[in-house]
Amino acid sequence: MKNKRYYFYQLVQLKSILITGLLMTIMTLTACHQGPEYRFEDQPKVVDCPGMSEDFMHELLYSFREDIGAFYNQYTDYIEGSKSYYFEAYGQYIYFGFSGTARFDDIASEHSRALLQELRKEKDFWIVKDGQERLNYNHPYLKCLIDGVADNDLRVSLQNLRQANSLTPELIAETMRINFQKVLADPNLAMYLALDGFYQPLINRSAKK
Repeated sequence: MKNKRYYFYQLVQLKSILITGLLMTIMTLTACHQGPEYRFEDQPKVVDCPGMSEDFMHELLYSFREDIGAFYNQYTDYIEGSKSYYFEAYGQYIYFGFSGTARFDDIASEHSRALLQELRKEKDFWIVKDGQERLNYNHPYLKCLIDGVADNDLRVSLQNLRQANSLTPELIAETMRINFQKVLADPNLAMYLALDGFYQPLINRSAKK
C-alpha cells in the first residue's frame, strides 16, 4: 500500500515538473518574439544576406510592398496582389521614394511604423549624416544587398558611389525611376528601395515627431 502511495506521489510530482517546464518554455518563446507580429511569414524569402534576421527583413519588405500597393491603387481596377497591381505601385512610387518627396505619412501603415521602431534599435544599421539617420552602407547586410544587385550597370554604379562615400537615395532617384522595371525583377533592388526609399526617410520623419 505504501509503495502505491509512493509511486502516486512521484507521478504527481513528475507531472508538476513537466507542466512547470512547459509553461516556462512557452513564456521564453513568447518573450523572444517581442515587438510587432509577423503577417507575411507565408511569403517567399527572396533575399539571402547576413547580418540581420531574415524573417524580420522580409517582413519589412512585404509590409512596404503592401503599403504602396494599397496607396497607389486606390483608383485603379487592378486586382489586389496581381502583377499589374504591384507594377503600378512601384512605378508610381520609386522616384518619389528615393527623392524623399513621397507622401510617407499617408502611405505607411501602422504595421510598417511598428517595424520601423524595431529597425531603429539596430544601431549599427544606421549612421548620422547631416543631422539625419542614414543607412550604414558598410553594414554586412547592406553591403551584401548592393553587391548582389543583378544588373551589372546598376550594381557597379551603386558600388562606386558607396566606395566614394557619395551614395544617397536622392542622388540615384532618377536612375532608379528609369530602371524601375529592374527593381521589380530584382529582389535585392526591391529590398534596397524599401530600406533607402521608404524606411530611411520615414525614420527621419518619425525622429522629428
